[in-house]
Amino acid sequence: MNRDQITQTDFGFSTCMGPNLRMFVENKLVDDLNEYVLSGQKFQRGDVKFDWSESCIEGRRTSYLDGKLENFSGIQVLDRSSETIVDGWMEFIETEGTLHVFWWFLSSSGKYDLRNKRTNQVPAHVWKLLSTEEQTAWERHAPQSEC
Repeated sequence: MNRDQITQTDFGFSTCMGPNLRMFVENKLVDDLNEYVLSGQKFQRGDVKFDWSESCIEGRRTSYLDGKLENFSGIQVLDRSSETIVDGWMEFIETEGTLHVFWWFLSSSGKYDLRNKRTNQVPAHVWKLLSTEEQTAWERHAPQSEC
């Protein structure tokens, strides 16, 4: 099976996401990925594919749209030639009626001008979207990294 077939059929442990949730999450992760572009063109959803085949559940779960969402690790984002752009671990924060999805850790393949995200904290561009009460709630229940 080639890599294009894998991205279409092998969703690893992320099979609990329905197609609407998967599209929502992937769109959010592409938007968040653009926060790490140092120079050059930003990524558009049609420019990338996601490889979930090595995804792994990291401990938190919620129901949203047509499926279940976990804070998955082992996610790869590929360019149009199926070369890895980044791999990482995603996280999410549920607020009143909103689901914020973002990269928790992110490692660049070096092919594109991106900065890595190695700190286990909510990125500033997501944090500023949260109310004071939501920030306090997150701080009480934030996942702890073993790194």
